[in-house]
Amino acid sequence: MDKQRIRELEEMIQVVLLAIPREISAREFYLQAARKAFSDSSRGLFSELAEQEKGHEAELRRILAELKSELIKVRGQ
Repeated sequence: MDKQRIRELEEMIQVVLLAIPREISAREFYLQAARKAFSDSSRGLFSELAEQEKGHEAELRRILAELKSELIKVRGQ
């Protein structure tokens, strides 16, 4: 068992777990801004930014799954 790698993976998992709610919050912020925007161009911009945040969240969830999988493997060695 590689204790150093386990610590690294656990740290990375914690960072990703902190980042996911921030992406959700940012998405909600942009969606709210889009709803309040006066112009079509502003609504479009904020909607696009919200979609990007949604993509960031999905990517972080994918990374989280990979990190957890690797942690299980490393602990099993």
